[in-house]
Amino acid sequence: MKTMELLPPTETMYRALLNRDSSFEGIFFVGVRTTGIFCRPTCAAKKPAPENVDFFASPSEAVERGYRPCLRCHPMDPNGHPPKLIERLRAEVERAPGGRLTDKELAALAIDPSTARRQFKRHYGMTFQAYHRARRMGLALSQVRQGGRVDKARNGSGFESESGFREAFTKIFG
Repeated sequence: MKTMELLPPTETMYRALLNRDSSFEGIFFVGVRTTGIFCRPTCAAKKPAPENVDFFASPSEAVERGYRPCLRCHPMDPNGHPPKLIERLRAEVERAPGGRLTDKELAALAIDPSTARRQFKRHYGMTFQAYHRARRMGLALSQVRQGGRVDKARNGSGFESESGFREAFTKIFG
């Protein structure tokens, strides 16, 4: 995982964002605090104020921090558009981001859980369950950052027990 020290200076990244500089494509991703969405530096969406942005070295870092991928620039997808199965799985997660999708529920949706794991791993470098766990943890962290109580954030993001929440936190953040 890259750290902030490996990213270009913040001023350089913000200038690249404003100019939609394609030479920075894949170098960093930008999260917009006011919307909870993250984008590519070349996204055509309205540009946020500098105080409302977070910069990330990878899409997975943005997801772990609670950001959702932009529907305009598709920052999770190397070529801009995910395979249909991945698109469908991500839509299921966003339909109820605080919920959980078990293998049994995936099978009920006519999705083979092992195919979901393989395609997610190939496309994003993480399994579907890891993506879903990171999305739920990001949701919980966003709620806490906005002044919510940890126990309510934990329960509202699909973690039924304190130990499960702690285990997910450790898997994501070490």
